[in-house]
Amino acid sequence: MKRLLSIIGALALLGIALGLAAGPERRQQACISIGLCERPDFLGAMLVSVQKQQKLLVLTARLVLPVSSARETTLGPITVATTRQTAILPATVNYVVDLSALKASDLDWNRDTQTLTVRRPPVRPMPATIDWAQAQTFQDAGWQTVLTDVSANLKRDNELKAPGQFAAQASAKDLVAMADHAADQALETTFRMPLVAAGFAQAKVVVQR
Repeated sequence: MKRLLSIIGALALLGIALGLAAGPERRQQACISIGLCERPDFLGAMLVSVQKQQKLLVLTARLVLPVSSARETTLGPITVATTRQTAILPATVNYVVDLSALKASDLDWNRDTQTLTVRRPPVRPMPATIDWAQAQTFQDAGWQTVLTDVSANLKRDNELKAPGQFAAQASAKDLVAMADHAADQALETTFRMPLVAAGFAQAKVVVQR
């Protein structure tokens, strides 16, 4: 949320600077003078400013996942014990939109209706940040856990499995739908505020995926 507010604040200042310059030519000059215009036009200034924000965080999800592994202890060809270990793992997953992927062709400004259409990049879940310190571990008891390395091996097995299982959970339709909705709202606000500040009080922003 803090990152979103910083984006909005920066774009609002840009919009005010451009709005104070009366006429298209002076708006172009103001845009160039503050170093945000690679293209000498208002939409170009907004696009460059947004692109510079890189990844926009739109949602953070707290996930909890049980991860289990099992190993056999053998004596020659004979299995003498089977040990299972389950870890209950908490993690956070951030969902982001890569704003640097926006292109000029993704923006369509209709001056007559004061409507800006934005075709945004997709939301992507980042790799899970697993809180290993808060893990709860449950394991079968037995002589093999004392006399062999089975416990350490099972812990390593679970550590290798966990990132992939969290990635699958983070891709669940409900979570992705929430992230998509949050991204649409964030991009609408990000682009509308500088338009209003520049004098387009009735401006609307339509975000498409």
